[in-house]
Amino acid sequence: MSAVIMSGKEVSEAILAQNLEDAKELKAKGIIPKLAIMRVGDDPGSISYEKSIIKRMANTEIEVESVCFPLEVTQKEFVSKLKSVNEDKSIHSILIFKPLPAQLDEEEIKYIINPAKDPDALNPTNLGKLMIQDETGFFPCTAEGVMELFKYYKIDVKGKDVTIINNSNVLGKPLAIMLTNEFATVSICHVFTKSVKDYTLKSDIVVTACGIYSLLTPDMLNDNAIVVDVAMAQKKNASGEFVLDENGKKIRTGDAREDCAEKAKMITSATPGLGGGTGPITTALLGSHVIKAAKLLSGVK
Repeated sequence: MSAVIMSGKEVSEAILAQNLEDAKELKAKGIIPKLAIMRVGDDPGSISYEKSIIKRMANTEIEVESVCFPLEVTQKEFVSKLKSVNEDKSIHSILIFKPLPAQLDEEEIKYIINPAKDPDALNPTNLGKLMIQDETGFFPCTAEGVMELFKYYKIDVKGKDVTIINNSNVLGKPLAIMLTNEFATVSICHVFTKSVKDYTLKSDIVVTACGIYSLLTPDMLNDNAIVVDVAMAQKKNASGEFVLDENGKKIRTGDAREDCAEKAKMITSATPGLGGGTGPITTALLGSHVIKAAKLLSGVK
């Protein structure tokens, strides 16, 4: 492999260390940072993610309260509880697990969550603050995680040509704004882009997050490309069948094919051996946002 492998875990550990220090300082002032998780149903993946958040927060002295609802919860019941958590002064951040079941109206809910307690920018107020660079806002953790990776590895994006293969509100759009605020030149590619390769070949940085194994291949990159693969996918063979490991389980990967590391200058991806991607950074930043909210709500600088 010729590429420098960027470790998402290494970046996350640096953020977690700072979170622990900040949480201890808040506790010394009588403030206990606290996150509320609102989860509907008992999806195994959501429960596993919730447990990982609780464990990670405990390691940095951030409290977590789980607010669980049955799958058939009504809009009225959910909104009533959300308003109650909004008003609870002991809770500084609220993370609503998505997707929500069909009977819940996310369009209403996202305007009800208190923007000051909204660590992953569900409320459009926070996306507006991102646009005008208002640092009192909270920006999507997934997108911010990419910027933290650049910061940790001292990658200056100013003047760089960047292609983002994703146009979601969670990653593509907010990341494009963050990069533009740092004077990068940004292109966003999506399902209707005529030729993604035309964009990636001329890019200094390529960020991909589509969940499609082998979406990004070496012929799409130049020799100096920096690849940030945010995606989670499963490896497939040429026939489109899942490739299984020795235990018969699907192999977790990113969008980037393994041999992208032979072409790129730097890379991180969930593809085995390529640094793990940015997932660990996302969870660490959630903790950072809880602490930031605790400071803002308590008037602590």
